[in-house]
Amino acid sequence: MRSRLHLALAAAVAVWIAPAVASPAPPGVRKLHVEAGAFHATVGAAGKQVRLTLDPELQRAAERLLARSGAPEGAIVASDVRTGRILVWASRGSRDYVATPLAPSASLFKIVTAAALLEAGKVNVATPVCYTGGMSAITARDLEGRGATCTVFGEALGRSINGVFARLAGQHLTAADLRDKARALGFDGEVPIDIPVAPSAAQVPADSLGLARAAAGFWSGKLSPLGALFAMQTIANDGERVRFSLLAPARGDAAAPRSTDGRGLRPDVARTLRSMLEVTTRRGTCAKAFRKPDGTRALGTMPVAAKTGTLVGGNPSRMFSWFASFAPSDRPEIAVSVMLANDIAWRTKANLVGRELLETYFGRKRAGPVARRR
Repeated sequence: MRSRLHLALAAAVAVWIAPAVASPAPPGVRKLHVEAGAFHATVGAAGKQVRLTLDPELQRAAERLLARSGAPEGAIVASDVRTGRILVWASRGSRDYVATPLAPSASLFKIVTAAALLEAGKVNVATPVCYTGGMSAITARDLEGRGATCTVFGEALGRSINGVFARLAGQHLTAADLRDKARALGFDGEVPIDIPVAPSAAQVPADSLGLARAAAGFWSGKLSPLGALFAMQTIANDGERVRFSLLAPARGDAAAPRSTDGRGLRPDVARTLRSMLEVTTRRGTCAKAFRKPDGTRALGTMPVAAKTGTLVGGNPSRMFSWFASFAPSDRPEIAVSVMLANDIAWRTKANLVGRELLETYFGRKRAGPVARRR
């Protein structure tokens, strides 16, 4: 039986194949099947066959994880970092949520703020920052004075310290700075991919308090899981915007060469962000999720770069949970983005789901030859 995910994904492909249809509805999708170890979609009135880049085993694992999460809506999407080939496109809910900007970007937006600050030369990992408040909101008082608690900038992203990003953005950045970097990293507009997708939207007010709140990730726009994946893939590729591909070459055709869409970050900034994102899984916001019950670390000594985000709101009210990552962070192979739109009473969070998908991917690789990125 075809899942709702299969219909949504194949429908997106059908739109790409027949963009001239008179109705906004795509041509009928008759079949999505696995043949010779690859996904194939049968779309359109003519029954056109299209091969997809999805990894059947990893796709099935992602679907199981989503079903087990119990979230009313959610999505998992993963890519091969080097080539941009989409390995997983899994969605749960009434429609496709991989390319739909349903959830607020929440603390994932701190990646945008950190990138803008680093590229402007305003901070480095050793820059001391003192802050006050900001645990669940940013107020005008939080931006005043020196601040009672101090840290260094290199720890702030992995620990997701709202007050640090609110203060530094207010001191050094404009709304235009944040919007420009949001566009470069996939938080605003469409990401480069070979099918049409809905654009994410960054919202950064020009007033000082609104800008500070947005910079820290409080209601700074809506992001698709595909957009979050693009940000992580760009960082993993030292700032290069590698295009995604979901449509595989026809059998017998040569594989399409890696395609880039300009540069989103300077290489040195991307490398700095990579080190800051490693803090997340080592001692930051999802260090606990990367510890097994026996105390050992999930994925062993492998370094993983990641960012989490959590925000409650919407109608109906949801607890939005994010996990965006790539691994190994020192020699990236796979990028993973997970979004769960949980009920207020929830079963699991995105960081645990993302960790389990990474374990599936690398567990399978350990069973055979390990191919390292060159």
